[in-house]
Amino acid sequence: MPSAVDDRSEIFYSKLSSDLASTCVSLQKSFSLTPLELYYKIESYQVKRDAETHEISQTVLDDLRLSLQENLERKQQRQPGNGNGSNAMMSGAGGGVTPLKRKYASTGQTPTPLRNSPLSDTTFASRTDAGRVMETLSPSIIIDKSAASPERAKITAFMDLKKYQYRTMRQALLEASEFLDERIEQFGDLIQTHLRTLKEENDSGKLMDETLLTAIDRLASPSAISHDDVIVVGRIVTDSVHAADSARINETSMLLECGRRMGSGVRVRLKLALKPVAQDDKISLSGLVSLFPGQIVALRGSNPSGSEFVVKAILKFPELQVPLTKTSVLRQTAQRPMRMLIAKGPFTTQDNLQFSPLTALIDSAITSNADVVILLGPFIDSLHPRLSDPTALPYTDLNTLEDLFRVCISQQLRRLEQALPNCQTLLIPECGTREAVQRHISFPAPPVAGPEIKKAIALPKRARWLSNPSFVSVNSSVLAIANVDVLMQMSRVEHLIRVPSPAGANQPEEFERSAMVRGARNLMLQRSLYPVFPSHPETPLEVAYLGLADMNIARPDILIVPSDQRFFAKVVDNVVAINPGPLTKMKAAGTYAVVDIAPIDIEVIKNEDEAPLDEMRPNEVWNRCRVEIRKI
Repeated sequence: MPSAVDDRSEIFYSKLSSDLASTCVSLQKSFSLTPLELYYKIESYQVKRDAETHEISQTVLDDLRLSLQENLERKQQRQPGNGNGSNAMMSGAGGGVTPLKRKYASTGQTPTPLRNSPLSDTTFASRTDAGRVMETLSPSIIIDKSAASPERAKITAFMDLKKYQYRTMRQALLEASEFLDERIEQFGDLIQTHLRTLKEENDSGKLMDETLLTAIDRLASPSAISHDDVIVVGRIVTDSVHAADSARINETSMLLECGRRMGSGVRVRLKLALKPVAQDDKISLSGLVSLFPGQIVALRGSNPSGSEFVVKAILKFPELQVPLTKTSVLRQTAQRPMRMLIAKGPFTTQDNLQFSPLTALIDSAITSNADVVILLGPFIDSLHPRLSDPTALPYTDLNTLEDLFRVCISQQLRRLEQALPNCQTLLIPECGTREAVQRHISFPAPPVAGPEIKKAIALPKRARWLSNPSFVSVNSSVLAIANVDVLMQMSRVEHLIRVPSPAGANQPEEFERSAMVRGARNLMLQRSLYPVFPSHPETPLEVAYLGLADMNIARPDILIVPSDQRFFAKVVDNVVAINPGPLTKMKAAGTYAVVDIAPIDIEVIKNEDEAPLDEMRPNEVWNRCRVEIRKI
């Protein structure tokens, strides 16, 4: 007698169209799967991709094919006898030449191409869906970019790059602990200021009880015995020693770490007993709430036994204000359309070092008359399996990785500069060990620097390195960029709880459904581009310098958070959050983002004689921004 699962799979296949059914048969043959095994694979993939709908389409099956192919290739690379490459070019490629002795370092010469190279990007070159739009945000917004911009985009960096020039592997425990403690105190001051502001408002002040009014002047310690409700602020931590290895936090392993001033730095176990709150939604969270290690929270509850803090409500921190710009600046920069291209490395496929995806991206930027191109590392992937093979190099006489960057990447950027003289390129390195031309592996990371490296890679004039993370303004649109997969790391360790909602307070449905939207919102609520602590092993942190990733003044207009998870473009709390996805997936093509920002409504900016030039106005980029995620 067939099982219930067999019946479900049969019903599933019976509802497919003839084209989708033939694709499923092809997948079964290609990967030696039974119909039931393929059904399991499709269901599992739908859950992992965190789709808004579980409807099966040709796009879903195509993406599943790529995922299965990537998993198969990873297994083959892990088998004995399969080389995984190395961090530097080995004998034959390097030839013992030091980085300071390069034959082509300061010249514009192109080395001789290799003859009869056995490698080719057949999978990438044979793609049939180049340029296909995978997702669109605000499709009703249309801007005219038929001609190149007559003026160069105005780019202003908000980072003090001198603060990024710290020495790694010299982290002092005292400095790290001071930063972690100061962050708790900072959020303690925020919640007190927030409650004080609500008290002054008639509509919210009437709903505040004695517990909230007491917290305005004094926060309590969660470890102290208390039979009445108190307000405490601390950091979510876990008692698991494997917290950094993506072990998901749960209610039995959840602890609250206090600040030294408010609780002597002790840790107390939490017991969640959340109830519907009488206050309005300006005070307490409701709906689906995400908790993760490193998150700073304000809790309402009591500790009657002295051994655990019973949580009855989770309080809201005040949101960051929207970005504002002077009226005079908006007149100069926001009255013309702007187009940005955003792409995340790797920029070449795993079977060669031809950098064909980067070439296709530059062609797209030239064709679309882009104003700004943002490239996120890794640029030269030190883990690329072909780096140790001299026959895989596109040219001869490439002695170092910097030579490879200069020939394969800098020349493409120079071609972009020649075709679009006003187009500017921003490069943000990736933290960790994969970025071969970056000597600094910790996060936050400075721009790629050093006279030897800059001379070797020979970037064109209108291409500039930025730090990781970066805060920049492009024509009055504020961008926050973190080239680290914080969304993936956050989703692996987060714990979701359902808080009973009071009458009239409903959490947005999309926020509950999408892990990517939850992650982007948590970054802004925590006022940091990397609030997870401890970090994932792949992300080495310099804890004492994590303040460089903080958003203390205002939220950005556009939040760029590249991730290995599925690409997306969403408006989250009036912020355009974008994950362009990697440009390449093993041997296959990936995606990139095209961001169009329409001119601001001229009626919004009053005439010069009616409005002072120094009056601050909101940018409202989310209301005039169109984002397309395209196949390369």
